[in-house]
Amino acid sequence: MLGLAAMAIVLLGLATGCSKSDENMQPVVIESGLRESVQGKWRIERVNNKLCRSGSCTSVMYTGTETDYFEFKADSAYLQRASQQHDRSVYRDSFKADYSQPNAFVLSNFGWSARFRLMHRDARRLVLEGTYYGSDPSAIFTDTYYLYK
Repeated sequence: MLGLAAMAIVLLGLATGCSKSDENMQPVVIESGLRESVQGKWRIERVNNKLCRSGSCTSVMYTGTETDYFEFKADSAYLQRASQQHDRSVYRDSFKADYSQPNAFVLSNFGWSARFRLMHRDARRLVLEGTYYGSDPSAIFTDTYYLYK
């Protein structure tokens, strides 16, 4: 009986000592200022598009043009680059941006999303690696963006 009472006191202490408010449960960004450091308009030097399926990978390197850029804002991003499918055509897309992950952020739109890890950053260069999955669960796409100001 005395043992059960002691165990109840320990469990009660653990339960009340470990409780956290909702404020403490928010995601923590380890890389302080990630959102601020990527914000702005970055020109595209090149993009390495890699597709891996069942252990076999293929890569295609895209070289940026004068009009290509990736622009990051506090809660969104915008991409413009020459289309790889049609000559003289421009690919444009806008995304919702979520910067709540440590050293990474998620861009999403219309059911598609990719997690971008910060690979390198300095005052004039930014390298981002974006990973997403295709409709085939064994297909993994990895796009590495080499950006500059």
